[in-house]
Amino acid sequence: MENPPPPLARIIEEELIDYRIRSRFYHPDYVKRLGLYGSERVLEFGSGGGCLSRALARTLNPEGALSCVEISPYWVEKAKRRLKDCTNIEYLQGDITRMPIPENHFDAVIIHFVLHDVEPAARIDVVSALAKCLRPEGTVFIREPAKPEHGMPLSEIRALMQDAGLREIHAGCTRSWRRTWTCEGMFKKSW
Repeated sequence: MENPPPPLARIIEEELIDYRIRSRFYHPDYVKRLGLYGSERVLEFGSGGGCLSRALARTLNPEGALSCVEISPYWVEKAKRRLKDCTNIEYLQGDITRMPIPENHFDAVIIHFVLHDVEPAARIDVVSALAKCLRPEGTVFIREPAKPEHGMPLSEIRALMQDAGLREIHAGCTRSWRRTWTCEGMFKKSW
């Protein structure tokens, strides 16, 4: 099935808010809190137009590498254009559950405001595929909106991670300055 470009309103929102504001001020702070050393192999699931990818790539040193996985060809091309100066990024376009990603390869997986957009029935397959590509003791960092109409409850995130064989290090929800709830978690692979 062909993956159409996003609606114009989403393109404008991503360009003005996500890329010009969040990727410069908000995302670097978030990435700093992850505690990456810089030499990790990181997979960013649902990387979109590269808004968070920029901060991740800048955090990694020459020994580190970032693999951006995105299902939409539109967003992959957008990220490639925006991040052309970053030499430590690999772009992978397609469905994570069907990609030949090596098992036990990545030190960290980042899921940032994207899993809630995956069909609920497919979420366990996605999280399981991500868990398989993590090395033992590798970490999944997840951040999702918690709005009932467009988000995921923390209980669902915990259940998905547990069902994929990941153990919780910490997870919780916080309220932002915009009075919206966000769930964040850190989960480790034990197998």
